[in-house]
This record gives sequence, C-alpha cells and structure tokens, in this order.
Amino acid sequence: MKEKRALLFFAGVSAALIVIATIILRTYFRTVDQHRAMLVSAGLAFAVQLGSYALLRPARAGRGAPGELLLRWGIGAVMRLFVLILYAPIARIINLSVEAALVSLVTFFFLTMMAEPLLLEYDR
Repeated sequence: MKEKRALLFFAGVSAALIVIATIILRTYFRTVDQHRAMLVSAGLAFAVQLGSYALLRPARAGRGAPGELLLRWGIGAVMRLFVLILYAPIARIINLSVEAALVSLVTFFFLTMMAEPLLLEYDR
C-alpha cells in the first residue's frame, strides 16, 4: 500500500510541476499549434516520469544492493534521452511545433527529475 501511495504522491507532484511549467511556457509559446505540442509533451513526460520513478523507487537509499540506486537512476536518464531523441522526428511527422514540443518536454523532464530525490528522501 505504501508503494502505491508513494507513486500517487509523485504523480501529483509531477502533475503540479508540469501544469505550472505549462502556464509559464505559454507566455513564450502563444499559438494554438504550440499549445497542442506542449500538451502532447506534457502527457508524454508524465508517463515517462511515472515509469522512471516506479523503476527508481525500490532502490532508494538503504535498500537493495550497493550502487543499485545509481544504476536505476542511470537507466531512467537513458530512457528519458531515448524518448527525447525519438520524439523529435515523431513531432515533425505528426505536425507538431517541434520547437515547442522539444523545449516543453525537456523542461518537464528537468523539473520532475529534480523532484525525484526529494520525494525518495521523503518516502524513506
């Protein structure tokens, strides 16, 4: 039960960070196409971050083998990079504003990734 609660808490914090970042980014990206690209990026970032946190959480400090936390964090970082690299051509193919899509995805990844250590510490 505690595992589920921790994931739900991370989902809530991630969603709040993504919403706040979207509001701020909307001051720069103003067209409807750019807003659509940011919404797609928000959904993608949210899904990837939940998967990454679910992978990372079992190895939090004090649990698991030595170095397991760093290994899982590295896998999550590579997964984010892989998604970002694949997203660029896909955004162009599905006719999204590539600039808005990539800037917003990187912003969402960065903000939610910075929340991970804080939430892992809180969840101890």
